[in-house]
Amino acid sequence: MPSEKVTNLETWMKIDSEEGFKIVEEPSASPLVSSHGPINSGKTGFSDDPYADSSRSADKERQKIAIQKAEFSGTLLFFTTCLLILAAWFLGPRLVEQYYYAATLGKTRAEYETARDGLKQDPLREVSLASQMIARKVRPSVVSISARRPQKRNDGLGSGVVMTDSGYILTNAHVVEGATDCIVEMHDRRVCRASLVGSDRVSDLALLKIDAPNLIPAEWGDSNQLDVGAMVWAIGSPYGFQQTVTNGILSGKDRPGESGNRKQNLLQTDAAVNPGNSGGPLVDSQGRVIGINTSIFGESFQGISFAVPSSTVDFVYNQLRENGKVIRGFLGVRPSEVSQNDLDDLEGAKIESVESSSPAFLAGILPGDIIREWNGTKIKEFTSLYRLAERTPPDGEVNLKLFRNGQELQTKVTVGKFQE
Repeated sequence: MPSEKVTNLETWMKIDSEEGFKIVEEPSASPLVSSHGPINSGKTGFSDDPYADSSRSADKERQKIAIQKAEFSGTLLFFTTCLLILAAWFLGPRLVEQYYYAATLGKTRAEYETARDGLKQDPLREVSLASQMIARKVRPSVVSISARRPQKRNDGLGSGVVMTDSGYILTNAHVVEGATDCIVEMHDRRVCRASLVGSDRVSDLALLKIDAPNLIPAEWGDSNQLDVGAMVWAIGSPYGFQQTVTNGILSGKDRPGESGNRKQNLLQTDAAVNPGNSGGPLVDSQGRVIGINTSIFGESFQGISFAVPSSTVDFVYNQLRENGKVIRGFLGVRPSEVSQNDLDDLEGAKIESVESSSPAFLAGILPGDIIREWNGTKIKEFTSLYRLAERTPPDGEVNLKLFRNGQELQTKVTVGKFQE
């Protein structure tokens, strides 16, 4: 369809049947006129373009609405954040607690079920049976001792070990010290009166004798062959509770004991030992006696107790049985530990002092000397020198190997007799 031109207007409207309406601005050849005359081309109170004014008003309205929405969104975000913070403040700890409780409960339940199923196999049965067999083997050889002591405030209460089927019983010297009468009660509740054969305060051991049939003597082991960490059992009558069995490990060896007596070389254990255990046996995993319980650290059990080692017991027992007392050799020195500054291997006994006119003095041993061997026996700990000297018969001659001023020397010494 051909387009038509509308006259007397600046804007031409072209009509096309295919494209629809299009508005096309074209320059006017002459000023616009109206029926009242020409239109004033200057500015008036009205916009030249009413469509532009309407668009600007719409833009401002949209901007205002957008600002209001942004302010509302910011306010809403602020209050939402505050609400979340308050919720976390008040509810957070409880939620965390509930979470950890649930997690812990689940873990505990799983551990319980695993342990329950595992223990159905009784994995410690063999260990438990071994402990029971040790108790059955040793208890018939353990007795309770009550010593009447008129000169002391309290009677002696302790334990003892049957040494022979002829009635010799070993206990602690402090249990029967000052006693006028000793009563021995055996595992089968038989009661016998005991006589004192001999006592030794240095080792705190005493030997009793009873007259009773069908005694079961204890089997003895060697404390020197037992290593620290080995399992041990203590049997006795703590506080009068007869035939009490406790167990632990060998915590240490060659201890001076609570009194600090360096001439003692005690075993240390954490097996529970209390008043009344004194004189009872400390046994190894084969039920062999490797020590005699003698003391504890402190007034009551604190996990540290001491026992006379079997190596000392053997020497003292034989002396008491043969002589009624212990006859010891005497050297006359005060030894101490060897330091790194002295020797790299730290073995030997360093002499701190020498008694005047003692066997060591007469043999020419000087302070600072390090005795390394005693009759061919190596001295690894300085306390070993005490034991080697006391177990040497008086007047016996001993070959010594010592270290002096960086040189190794050999000498002989005649052992004297120890005077209590």
